[in-house]
Amino acid sequence: MNLDTLWQTHRQFLVATAIGLGLFLIGEMIVGSLTGSDLVKAERDIRAAKRALASSSYSSAQVSQLRTRLEGLEQRTVELAGLALPTLRKGFASPSGTSPSRHYIEMTGQIRQELIAWALRQDVEVDESLGLPPVSPTEAQTISRVLRGLDIVERTVRLAVRSGARAVEDIEITTRTRRHKRMRGIPESPLDTTPVSLVVVFDGDEVRPFVQALLGSEEDGGPFGLVACEVLPKDPRRGQRRVRISLEAGGLPQPTDEEAGL
Repeated sequence: MNLDTLWQTHRQFLVATAIGLGLFLIGEMIVGSLTGSDLVKAERDIRAAKRALASSSYSSAQVSQLRTRLEGLEQRTVELAGLALPTLRKGFASPSGTSPSRHYIEMTGQIRQELIAWALRQDVEVDESLGLPPVSPTEAQTISRVLRGLDIVERTVRLAVRSGARAVEDIEITTRTRRHKRMRGIPESPLDTTPVSLVVVFDGDEVRPFVQALLGSEEDGGPFGLVACEVLPKDPRRGQRRVRISLEAGGLPQPTDEEAGL
């Protein structure tokens, strides 16, 4: 078969192929002209970044100084937390290897039975719910938050009874996560706190010993996490005075594996 015959037989296919190849070459030239400068700039930026990473930004002496400063700040944070955040007492945290749900049921039952019975022997009525949620939580984080709140409730009730209270009412442990309002320019607090509120009832005006003990809590096992304390007007009919208290229990956030390795 000669070229003329080949051309006559496959002319349409050869023309379409030639047109397609021409359009491809023209498109490649257009794309190259549009992106060539961007590609060159990107390659130049990559080389500059590699040079910057290859050179150390800080000397070993500067790194040592920064580590020392970081350790000092962490120590100061722990000290300030110890002055403000209640320390979770032994027994309220779920032991390792124990089901959090089982520990929660056993712990809350024991505290409720012992605390209310002890208060009644002192002729003091205590909200029997102790602020616990009506349905036992199942998530480990929620269980931990409620037990932190219960720790503070138990301490506060005992302090109120020893200070001459007649009743402890309206106890509430807030289980829902709450974001704190923050001022502009101030980062949001990383603390996961458990708000606790209750009302303590006194006969007459004998509220000062309780409030003083609540504020100066070093002799009562550390801070109570006091947020607000409001002494309400005396009830003229019963001659009683109520103290509305807001507390918060919580702990410092634990460092991640990446942060711990720094």
